[in-house]
Amino acid sequence: MTAPGRISAEEVPEPARPGPGEVALDLHTVGICGGDVALLAGRNPLVSYPVVPGHECVATVAEDPSGRLAGGTSVVVYPTLACGRCRACADDRPNNCAEMTVLGLSDPRGCLAERFVVPAAHAIPLPGDLGARFGALVEPLAVAEHVADRSGIRPGDTVLVVGAGAIGSAVGLAARARGASRVLFTDTLATRGGTLAGLGFTDFAASTGDGPVEWVRDTVGSVDVVFDTVTTSGTAAAATAVLAGGGRYVAVAAAKPGHRIELDYQAFYARELSLVASRNYTPADFTAAIGRLERDEVDPTPLRTAVFGLGAVADAFAELTGRPERNVKVLLTRDELVGSSPLLTSGSPS
Repeated sequence: MTAPGRISAEEVPEPARPGPGEVALDLHTVGICGGDVALLAGRNPLVSYPVVPGHECVATVAEDPSGRLAGGTSVVVYPTLACGRCRACADDRPNNCAEMTVLGLSDPRGCLAERFVVPAAHAIPLPGDLGARFGALVEPLAVAEHVADRSGIRPGDTVLVVGAGAIGSAVGLAARARGASRVLFTDTLATRGGTLAGLGFTDFAASTGDGPVEWVRDTVGSVDVVFDTVTTSGTAAAATAVLAGGGRYVAVAAAKPGHRIELDYQAFYARELSLVASRNYTPADFTAAIGRLERDEVDPTPLRTAVFGLGAVADAFAELTGRPERNVKVLLTRDELVGSSPLLTSGSPS
């Protein structure tokens, strides 16, 4: 991306060979997320152009000078870079580091390239064929694991997810895997119901205004946890209205400059509700997500709705932004890999 609204695939020299503490990786898949869309739209104040986007990434090892990772090893990239010196870093909370940057966003060295170099510690090995089966869908599951941890969800809890995009759907998977007795979803797009059905969820309502509140009350009465992936004053009010006493409101959406929400403190006080925010993830969340995939506790494959080669990167962004009713997660891969596996074939636009 050379400027807001300008994205293209370019031929550039291969990166220099990895130095000490680095690995060279060959791209498998990158997922486009809302942060990338905001980057293209020029709505990310932390970005300086040009930038190579891409932080939801699975790749294979091309070269590891240390010998820790054999060539061809499948890895997921942990894209958060932190100072390594502060209290948050010492506590294994790099997502809370004041100097945190993210590859492909606030750090211009993203993963949308046939080959790229990252710090070796940020290449997390994937066992077996998980990389080929799920590709960049591993990253949204890591987000979901962090969100679920922050919520304190317990077996038997009833859950409402506001917004059934990739992150909301992944959070639903994590909540169900942790023992939620029922997971409900609301979204403004009726077509989200089809993707949710593919994930095994049936409680879905496409509605706006007071509709979600009435639907939740009619369906389950109240819920123990609300995961709000939209996070506006309106969605916060709806969440407050349906939370049971002692319930937890989890704000998930990435904050925008000047982003504020208004809360009904009287309701929070009267029912002793909790408010918690969730930001990014830690390496431990990736480990947890990988474990769930390895144990077949979750299957995020239905989230993938379209696949494009790197050469068609502009078309991939246009597909996601221009057809939100039909897309949840758009994946990009090397041109020669398109159609080479079920993950990289199914869901491609006709």
